[in-house]
Amino acid sequence: MNIIEYFNTSIGSCLIVILIAVDYLRRYNTDNFQQKLLIVALAAIFTSAIFDFTGFALERIPGERVNTTLYYIWSIYLIARNCCYYFGLIFIDYFAHGNTARSKRFIKIVVVLMILYTITILLNLKYGFYFYVSRDNMYMGGNLYILQIFFSYLPILLALIDITLAPKHIKRTQILLIIFFIILTALGAALDIILRSTNLIWPCITGAVLYIYFFIIRSASKIDSLTGIGNRNYFYDYINTLSNQSTKQDYAFIKIDLKRLGEINSIFGHLVGDKALRDITAIIKGCIRYTDIAVRYGGDEFIIITTAENDIKRIIDRINNSIADQNKNNIRPYKLTINYSYNIYITNSGWEIQDFLTQLNSKMIKRK
Repeated sequence: MNIIEYFNTSIGSCLIVILIAVDYLRRYNTDNFQQKLLIVALAAIFTSAIFDFTGFALERIPGERVNTTLYYIWSIYLIARNCCYYFGLIFIDYFAHGNTARSKRFIKIVVVLMILYTITILLNLKYGFYFYVSRDNMYMGGNLYILQIFFSYLPILLALIDITLAPKHIKRTQILLIIFFIILTALGAALDIILRSTNLIWPCITGAVLYIYFFIIRSASKIDSLTGIGNRNYFYDYINTLSNQSTKQDYAFIKIDLKRLGEINSIFGHLVGDKALRDITAIIKGCIRYTDIAVRYGGDEFIIITTAENDIKRIIDRINNSIADQNKNNIRPYKLTINYSYNIYITNSGWEIQDFLTQLNSKMIKRK
């Protein structure tokens, strides 16, 4: 492959990565942890692609000084490439599970692995067991080249195991997205191993990142920017799915209204009112299962959707007890209070979903 083709694939991928990063950083994102993970992964892709192209370009230049420089360039490339795959794995894990604590534990393990891998790369500069640079300045695999490949592409296997062990935890759309991401990444890895050319990795990796980024942007349109849970768009997409369900199943809808939000805004200001909305969101999320749905329907109204066999009274009691605990501890200058109503919707029963929602709203008005 000539240098122009190499330039088009590696540098072209770098430009796409830059555009994704710039666009992502310009967007308001309530999930800062997800944002940081993706930016680190993008930075690793950019760094490894740049050093890959630089190494390829220098291989055409004879000289002992270039030979020494190539050792350092390929070493940085391998470290950056591993960062790309390992932080990509953490991003996929967080994307699937949405558990910050779990992902932070994962990061600690990855950091230790990367430190150990970096040490072996530094030792390789002397012993050449992963790779060495020939007298004509060509990258050559060492005796332990396969071991280095194993360390680099282990995250692809771990990602497959991750989604296999938690099928109930991941939504179908997420599973398809993750599988597509893994297939593209694995394709690039396979081409690297078979052809001994890293150049074809970058279109595969960039395509995978671009695909998952489009999914993030599409999903963001259904997330409430203030509270981080689903918004009305997400709610209507979900209930439309329920209304088209061909089998009968009972779902409980719990509507919650944060009382006196206008009063909080008037006395303490809208920033404090926003805190109150985030507080009630955190309480709701802490009182439901990961399979339940929680959305901000609008203003001070929230809706929880759960399967009917889940104890509705227990959920409401948990929420009320959590609110009471927060009010008792006086951690805010305001007191949280709520109204609520609930109703059961049966799919494929001939009951129009809009009629059901009207009845649910009427129940709330009566309770008020």
